[in-house]
Amino acid sequence: MPTLSAPISPSTKTPPGSFDFKKTLERNFPGAYPSDAFVEYSQFRLHPFGMNQKNSIACVSVCRDEIATPFLNRLHNVWNGAFNFSSLAGMLYLGVTGFQAAHHHAPTIDGRERYVYLNFPRITIDEQGTLGNCRRTGCQAFSQACGALIKILQGRSRVEASLDLNPEDVEQSLLTQRLFRKFGFGEIPDLVTLTKATQHIIREDLERMIQLTVETNKTDYAVFTGVQIHGLTHKDWIWIETSYVFVDGERNPLL
Repeated sequence: MPTLSAPISPSTKTPPGSFDFKKTLERNFPGAYPSDAFVEYSQFRLHPFGMNQKNSIACVSVCRDEIATPFLNRLHNVWNGAFNFSSLAGMLYLGVTGFQAAHHHAPTIDGRERYVYLNFPRITIDEQGTLGNCRRTGCQAFSQACGALIKILQGRSRVEASLDLNPEDVEQSLLTQRLFRKFGFGEIPDLVTLTKATQHIIREDLERMIQLTVETNKTDYAVFTGVQIHGLTHKDWIWIETSYVFVDGERNPLL
């Protein structure tokens, strides 16, 4: 864990010969943390506000993809268990009932409950710096991620993309509906923009659910939202767009 005198700083260090990857990462997600550093530093920043793995519950949403799982497992381990909010693209589809279930599992210490929300869609960058490409273990050819968002890019206009709720593809059709409400006809320009728009939706949904389900007179909570970036040698980075803690009725910035 970092010390008070030497907190971890954001880093984009990459293996030798990875200039193209690093350049793409810094251009699109400046100040991204290696995922392990983010996990440690986020705990370090919450400590002065009285939030730790013994008195808080972590509520985590990432994409369902198996390459997102190591980061989810890391959070699960350091927070002594995490309530899994995950869905396609990391969207929050569990609603009031799901949020209430997570909150009911939180420890009650000194009459207060504490929730730590960590919510991230994701993107991949290969060694040539190509966005959306990744190498999966055992696969010879390049794969792509986030597949759900790339599928939406392949149908950029309302004419091509159905906005009806498909009971056989519920999560993808809900994702399509939400994103096309943010963009006009054919206005989705690239994968980075689409990923960041998804992150904005996730943050909006999270904050609306907090308003509906959190009793701030007896609850403290922290919010971390951004983008999970899969990079070289199966390593992840975390880019933070929004982070704050709400304690005793007061909001304070974090990272």
